[in-house]
Amino acid sequence: MPYSMNKKSLKLLFVIIFLSMGLLSAEARRKPVIGIAPGYSGASSSIVNRSYTDAVYRAGGIPVILPQVNDEAAAAEILSRLDGVLFTGGVDINPKYYGETVLNDSVEIDGHRDTLDVTYARVALGLRLPILAICRGEQMMNVVLGGSLYQDLPAQKPSEIAHRQSPSLTQATQKISVTKGSMLHRIMGKDVLEVNSAHHQAVKDPSPKVIVTAYAEDGVVEAYEGNIKGQWLLAVQFHPEQMVRVDDSWLALFKAFVKAAR
Repeated sequence: MPYSMNKKSLKLLFVIIFLSMGLLSAEARRKPVIGIAPGYSGASSSIVNRSYTDAVYRAGGIPVILPQVNDEAAAAEILSRLDGVLFTGGVDINPKYYGETVLNDSVEIDGHRDTLDVTYARVALGLRLPILAICRGEQMMNVVLGGSLYQDLPAQKPSEIAHRQSPSLTQATQKISVTKGSMLHRIMGKDVLEVNSAHHQAVKDPSPKVIVTAYAEDGVVEAYEGNIKGQWLLAVQFHPEQMVRVDDSWLALFKAFVKAAR
């Protein structure tokens, strides 16, 4: 005899289905919350260029500024509630983190920021949170993972390329070669990218836990991705958050990050 349901049971089944669909769609619609590591004005004020928050929001994420905390336990409590972390540009990194002393007076250090960035980076890696690292962020993540930096790029690796450009950062001033099949290549779909440049330091010895995927014409590392199982990590030396202000194609990079965080 065929199985049949009475009208009351059938109505209840439809109610359950619709409620389940509503819960699932609500979860699917939840935007990933992205923690953004700021710069600092002394130890009292946090500073983030709006271009970072705008890029994350336009890509479908909810940007929040990471607070100043004193230890890894506090950082873990915060990051456990987030879906991804973006490390931003800024001043130089203290060479003590990769076993060197300060090379010369051009090295500009913010010890307070170094401590906070390194703490958040270690915790984010431990939690396997997706990480997007830009400029100083790229350099810092390489150091945290065991690599080293050129402390003063113009002095240690002289080049005709101006890695600190004069034009606005919304303008591309150099070309970089991207490895086919790499994460950056899949996202942007190009062998060569035209990018901006505004940095004093750069990756010297890449960490064994990363794979370099883009170079400037003078050999400076311009991008790498993580080589850690279960870890989404993309780091770039240039500033896509500025480029996206005038070229929507760069939004693809932030969308890929937010998708990974989702």
